[in-house]
Amino acid sequence: MTLFPIALYWFAAFWGLSSRKPVLIWLFFVSLPFGSMVVVPTVLTGGLSLLPATMTAMLIIVKQAMLKRSGPNAFATLALTAPGLWLFLFWCVAVVVTLFAPRIFAGEIQVIPMALVDYQFLQSMPLAPTRQNISQLAYITVSVFAVFAFARAFSEAIGGPGSGPVLLLLVRGLMLSGGIVIGTGALDFLATKAPIAPLLDLFRTANYAILNNVLIAGGAKRVTGLMPEASEFARLTLALLSALWFLRRTIIDRHLQRQCRTIIAGLVVMLVLSTSSAGYVGIAVCLIVVMVEWFVRAGRLEQSILRRRGIRREFVIALGTIGVLSAAILVVPQLFDPISDRLNALVFTKSESLSYLERTFWTWTSFQAGVSSHFIGVGLGSTRSSNFAVALFASTGILGFLLYFAFALTRLLTPIRSRDPQTVAVANALKWSFLPPFVVVLLIGTTPDFGTFEALRWGVLMTLVLGTAHGQSPQRFQAGQHRPAGSG
Repeated sequence: MTLFPIALYWFAAFWGLSSRKPVLIWLFFVSLPFGSMVVVPTVLTGGLSLLPATMTAMLIIVKQAMLKRSGPNAFATLALTAPGLWLFLFWCVAVVVTLFAPRIFAGEIQVIPMALVDYQFLQSMPLAPTRQNISQLAYITVSVFAVFAFARAFSEAIGGPGSGPVLLLLVRGLMLSGGIVIGTGALDFLATKAPIAPLLDLFRTANYAILNNVLIAGGAKRVTGLMPEASEFARLTLALLSALWFLRRTIIDRHLQRQCRTIIAGLVVMLVLSTSSAGYVGIAVCLIVVMVEWFVRAGRLEQSILRRRGIRREFVIALGTIGVLSAAILVVPQLFDPISDRLNALVFTKSESLSYLERTFWTWTSFQAGVSSHFIGVGLGSTRSSNFAVALFASTGILGFLLYFAFALTRLLTPIRSRDPQTVAVANALKWSFLPPFVVVLLIGTTPDFGTFEALRWGVLMTLVLGTAHGQSPQRFQAGQHRPAGSG
């Protein structure tokens, strides 16, 4: 039975490789919530856990680079010209540092090993080459080249006869991932009350610690879905929630709009049930970003009447929600005592927990490792942190750190110059939705790998930039229909 999910995955994978339809893109969206499942038995990989999303991204790379006409030339163009040059240079630095630094600085620098074997609480170990150097280098290689693969795959939906609607594919794919996250999270929540744990265990086959039975104060279960732990479940949930919230205004079809809102509401519930302190911080950041984006839209003088009506409606809904909560607190204040107690334990007194002390120790030790390496870095997979930025600096040095963030800031700050308001709205939605999950990885990110979800974001943004640079616009959701972004 444990081989059935693997067989099902590879059936879809081979179908996607041979099909002209975006089957692999859909498979990628389906794969995102299965973060504790392997698609190749670990006995065949030497203990390396190949996850569905990573493997699907690899297959998309293979298809776009090798199985498509002029694939190698297209990849070379994307990697060696703006905007992909910074990212390609980052990868080159990461490769060189990872191959040489663990041997050059072996025994001279203290690190927190990625594989916590024989690790003691608040104890570092001397740097040494390990197989984690190769595995982490493989993961980040997939993430980097997946950016170019997604850019090429989605560019097929920009212009040209018979091309698919890129925006509809993106939104529906994210909605599909969100629906699976909600479903798996609900099953995990019910696993303590119904005999469905063996069903979920079929998909928990990764060769690392899977913390799916952790209880918090009061005996409440931390919901993890099919991710390895609550914080990873919260990070994916927040990324999907943030993206769908800002992309919802680009949807024309009202039925699809209602579905999107339902999934957003479900993701909020799952994020709360994860009881992840980083996830709760992410909710607060998401609310701040939503408010800032709302004021930015409201302050534009060129807003159309429809856009103004949409903003007014959002404002009324926000005021109504605040009013209802305020009235409830005044009338029945004890109703919110369990919520305040849990927030106090998970967020406000988090700094007093052993977990916080340990993660802080990881981050500080990794930062010191980066400094001790003369800012060269100690290589991917050499040290564990609890902060993505520190992990990036410690692993690839100051040069890799600057190159990656140069690429990211270029993507976020480059305006999309298009006459199509929907194209601009999609690009802005992807940019605004970047910050909440990024703040979360600054709190819990253990590796410098930005991951395949961010690769999707960067790839689509590259697609929109390249498409508008050639005077093209993504096809709209429905031919002959358009509504100004921001109209609801």
